[in-house]
Amino acid sequence: MADWKALLDNEFDLFEPISLAQRLVRIMSVSRTEGEVEIARFIANYFIDNGIPVEWQEVDGKRANLIAEIQGALGEGPVLLFNGHMDTVPVGSGWTYPPLGGEIVQNRLYGRGACDMKGALAAMMYAAKMVALFAHSLYGKLKVVFVVDEEEENAGIREWMRVYRMRREVVDYAIVGEPTGLNISLGHRGVAAYRIEVRGKSCHAAVAEQGINAVYYAALIVRALEEKRKELSAFGDPDLGVPAVSVGKILGGVAPNVVPETCLLEVDVRTLPSFSLARMEEVLREVVENVREKEGAPFEYSITQCIPHLPPARISRDSELVEFLSRSIADIPGEVPTFSPFPASCEASFLVEAGIPTLIFGPGRIEEAHSANEFVPVTQVVTAGRVYALLALRLLGGE
Repeated sequence: MADWKALLDNEFDLFEPISLAQRLVRIMSVSRTEGEVEIARFIANYFIDNGIPVEWQEVDGKRANLIAEIQGALGEGPVLLFNGHMDTVPVGSGWTYPPLGGEIVQNRLYGRGACDMKGALAAMMYAAKMVALFAHSLYGKLKVVFVVDEEEENAGIREWMRVYRMRREVVDYAIVGEPTGLNISLGHRGVAAYRIEVRGKSCHAAVAEQGINAVYYAALIVRALEEKRKELSAFGDPDLGVPAVSVGKILGGVAPNVVPETCLLEVDVRTLPSFSLARMEEVLREVVENVREKEGAPFEYSITQCIPHLPPARISRDSELVEFLSRSIADIPGEVPTFSPFPASCEASFLVEAGIPTLIFGPGRIEEAHSANEFVPVTQVVTAGRVYALLALRLLGGE
């Protein structure tokens, strides 16, 4: 049996994944802009230059997912998927370092998308190059799927899943490279959003007592939801986190001298396999009803879902993929396999829903994503590349 760690160590260039990450950061690839095409072209050229065939998968006629495959020469075997997204949120303001500069300062690579998730893309690209070097000794296939539109409506992964089902393809294991700080995340919570409309009665502010102030009662609901958020921590899951509610948007009133007739709240909710979306909707309704009862029911309301539910995703700790990933991490000097919940939601949900055992593992921390001065530790990019490559070589190498 091959000593994959020794073979990989002999070939691995510590600097190439860092250089790749810098070059990716310097390409502005905000969702639904031409930058998504530019970054896909750069990645495709890298794969082609290293003898890895690619497929462009059109998405909405303007953009494309990028798919690369490395076929083991020894015949049939497991299929491992590396998944990531090429798009980013807008650059925004408040940066100390150039957001498209790819500067490295004290082990931190700065730039929009460095953490979410161009560091992981670079690590997966270089890992694929390493796997291609040993394809003559491998079974099965490594499939790399980089998608567009993750930061918007997941159009890229939805299109890939549609074609995956149509072709009746099979993937046995998947790694999503979202930033976990190189911890192993067994899954993530579900996410959806609701709109609560509070309806009162408008009148002149000079005689406010004759109206029903929708903003006032909406404020009471916001406070009650915050108290409910604290209570929900009792229903936590050690692998996924806690169910949660968070008011993210308030819209109400037309002028200071008019008692507002309506007020809209938009509420983010996070669900668990053990705390369903239906149960979360009951929580919202219970909170509003309790406020109405306490205040003498002076207002009307409606609750409607405004963002579709992305279901929670989970893999068992007993999965073979968990064992292989843990071993690959443990073989890197100074690294210890550690499990932690992934606090956000991601496209692992689509893969798990299709029956693909999926883990989330990548460089950087989600807390740095979408922020000014976003960064990823360069040492984590290198480590991720080694872990991804070692995992693939072991899974496809017959161990």
